[in-house]
Order: sequence, then C-alpha cells, then structure tokens
Amino acid sequence: MHKHINKESQMPPTAHRPLPTRYVELHARSAFSFLSGAATPEELIAACAELNMPAMALLDNDGVYGAARFHLAARKVGIKAHIGAELTVRSQTSDIRRQKTEGRKQKAENQVAQTFVLPLLIRNRTGYQNLCRLITLMKMRVPKHAKPGECAVTLDELAAYADGLICLTGAEDGPLALDINHRGPREETKVTERLIEIFGRENVYAELQRHFNRAEEARNHAVIEIARQLKLSLLATNGIGYATRAQRQVADVFTCIRNHVRLETAGRLLSINSERFVKSPKEMAGLFADLPEAIANTVELSSRLEFTLKDLGYEFPKYPVPPDETMTSFLRQRTYEGAHLRYGRNGEFTRAQKQIEHELKLIEKLKLEGYFLIVWDIVEFCKRQGILVQGRGSAANSAVCYSLGITAVDPVGMELLFERFLSEERGEWPDIDLDLPSGDQRERAIQYVYQRYGPRGAAMTANVITYRGRSAAREVGKVLGFDDETLGRLSGLVHTWEWKDPKDTTERQFKDAGLDL
Repeated sequence: MHKHINKESQMPPTAHRPLPTRYVELHARSAFSFLSGAATPEELIAACAELNMPAMALLDNDGVYGAARFHLAARKVGIKAHIGAELTVRSQTSDIRRQKTEGRKQKAENQVAQTFVLPLLIRNRTGYQNLCRLITLMKMRVPKHAKPGECAVTLDELAAYADGLICLTGAEDGPLALDINHRGPREETKVTERLIEIFGRENVYAELQRHFNRAEEARNHAVIEIARQLKLSLLATNGIGYATRAQRQVADVFTCIRNHVRLETAGRLLSINSERFVKSPKEMAGLFADLPEAIANTVELSSRLEFTLKDLGYEFPKYPVPPDETMTSFLRQRTYEGAHLRYGRNGEFTRAQKQIEHELKLIEKLKLEGYFLIVWDIVEFCKRQGILVQGRGSAANSAVCYSLGITAVDPVGMELLFERFLSEERGEWPDIDLDLPSGDQRERAIQYVYQRYGPRGAAMTANVITYRGRSAAREVGKVLGFDDETLGRLSGLVHTWEWKDPKDTTERQFKDAGLDL
C-alpha cells in the first residue's frame, strides 16, 4: 500500500497559496498633521470604506485634533476608528568619539539629546487618558514659536504614562531607525530595549513600510533582524499621508509651504513617489508576501485596540455645595429664589413654575446640575465685581437660566421653545455663552475661574488655525512660482468660490483671470 501524500503540505509557505486578504491600516496621518498630511479624516475613512477595510488608525503629529471627525465619519459607515498619535520623544544618548591626547587615542563620551517620532496606539480608556497627559505635558512647556523637535516628551515621562498604550517602532524618523543609523553594532538596540522596558514586549511592534525605496528596504532588513533578536512582532503599515494617489500633489504643495520653498526648487524634500495612499488589503499582502505575519498581525493588533471615542463619555464637573445640600437641592433653591424675583408671586409665577419644573426635571435626569451651577457662579462673581455679563444664544430659551440671572429674556412670556436649548432626544450638551467686556474685566473673570476650580480644572479653548480663502490661494500660488500680479488675480477669485451660477465654471473663472488650466 502506498502512503497517501498531501501535496498541499509539501508546498512552500507562500508559493502557491492565496495571499491573505485581511489587513487593517494602523498608521495614517490626516490634514490635522499640519502641512504634513494631505487628506481630511473623512477622506481617509471614505477610502477605507471603499476598500472594505474594517478599521483604521489615525495617528496625527503630537495631538488628537482630528480624532473626533475621524470617529464620526467612521461611525456613519460602520468602520472602527482606532485613535493614537505620533509623539515626539527626546532621548539622551551617548556620543562616543575618539580624541587624541598626548599621542594616544582616548574615548570621550558626551550625552547628546536626540529626538525621534514614536507612533502610539490607544488600547483602552486608561491609554487615552495617558496619551492626553503626555501631549499636555509636552504642550505646557513648549516655547513660543517653537520649531519641530523643540516640543517633546522624555523617556521617563513615557514610562510614567505607558499603561494602556501600544508602541510602534515607526519609520525613517522612529526609534529603531535611530538605533540603526546612529549607533555601533553593540548599541544598535539601546533605545528599542528601553521601549520594551517601558511598554512591555507584547506592546511593542516592529513597524515595516514598503514604498519601493532602496534605503527604506535596507532599513527594513535591519529592523527584521533586530525584531527577531528582541522577539518583537512585525507589523506592516503604509505610513499613510493621503487618501488617494492623486493627493500626493497636495502633499508636495504642503511640503513646499512647510519648508518655504517653491515646487521647482524643492528637490529631495519631496517624496520620491506616490505610494503613501490607502492601499487595499490585497495590495498590502502582495507587498509583504514574504512576511505574511506582518499582515496578519495588523488584524490581531486591531482586535486588541478596544477603545474608541464612543467609550469616552463625559461627566460634567461637580459644583461644591454646603454639607447639608446636594447639587440638585442647591440648584432648585437658587432657581426658585430667582424665579420669585423675576416673576413675583402672582399668576405669572404660577405659569412660569410649570416650565421651571419641566426644565429642572430634565436637568436632573441628564445630571447637568453642576454645569448650571458653575455658570451661575461665574455670573454671580461678575455681578459682585461690577463686570458686565450677559448670557446669549439658545440659553435664552430656558426659564431656569432666566431665573438664575444668566439670561435677560423671559422665555415664558415670549413663549420660547426650551427644547431648542436642551433636549433629551437630540443627545447634545447645552451651550451657554457668556458675553464679557474685553480687557481687564474679562481677564478678572478668567482668573476667578482658574482660582475657583484650580489650574487643572479649567482650560482655555484652543482654536485650530487654518488657511482660508485668499491666504490659501496666495500660499499655493507662491509654491507654484506665480508672480505678484498673477497671485493677485488668483486670490481675487476666492470670493467666487462660494455660490455661483451653473454657467460660471471654475475653468471660466480662471480663464477670465488670465490663467490657463
């Protein structure tokens, strides 16, 4: 009898078997990596959905600015939005040089600060809190007009806030590249070993990217060797910088603006090709056909990343009340004290009481008592200090706000709709805007909030500054080498980039301005 031989078992691992098609992109930048990423979070998610990818991770430079838009876009199409950031890290390293002393060579060792970019993924809620703490630490000490690399965290700070985070070794600006490029054979794993100490071996992945770049592939071979040596899992990513191949042109313009050069003189500042777009699982599997585990590990790691922004939640601050009071009882007392002053004790009060009760019950149900009391407290401080203050916006529709003295319009008498301000069905937080005078009076109110609730309990809102309208047109025109006269005509078109007659096409506008598309 002949023993049955399974021919499939004799095949080489990847020679005739179909390539794996499950892949998750775990390293993408958006336009919130300012002048670095060329796609909006929504465009990244759209590309991901078109390729039937189940999840994607957004890692912007030193911040989670784009996370909310990324999460909302992903939720609409049923994609899991992983969150993280590319964190700038400063490492003290040894710089060993040979010096000549009295005819003999002598080693001299100096401590040199080097920075690298560390991609971090959030595994759970604790990881989100720790990443935010690290970013806050960095931003709180950033000097004015800081250049890239001046704002960084240290390895010791990473160690203090590593729980709940997954570490990738990054690309050409990552810690493994730093080890490979700047150390001798005996020290080439020093920073990586420190990261293993900080995050744990199971939470450090050796990242590989392939963009048809000879230097990159040489580094990949070294990364694989170090990963085998340190027993790290391999992870394939494409280091996304834009959603589609065509957006590489936008990325080039951003590179020129960032480096203050024109496109024609940018040279090697530009990427050598257009490979950093969102690729299909099949394309990525083909690129890493010799390392199928690097593709498989993307799916495995994605399953470990439990956190999304839907798990974040929010609890409004608690307002300090006397020992024998609760926030609910305290808010009720202050509201009815004000209601008697506003409405008196006649039939008008009886009518208002019904609306006030309706509002208070909803406020209590949504646990918003602390929020209303904090706003009331700020208004009371302003009144005591003689600072003009006025609540505005949809808060004017609330009888509770009117009774607390936050707003000046009677919503009961005016028959205003409270649900425009606060509605359980809409699922949105109430928004009470306070108008204050500019200058010292406004600053006194701000300082009161800091003193009352502590420097870590109050914060200023940070606006994202973007290029808009004419300034954007002029910056792009400079990169393309347009002269001042042409720049003027180009920026002059901006006001027409809103509503326009169907016959008034972009091509016609450019033609009228003397520009040839």
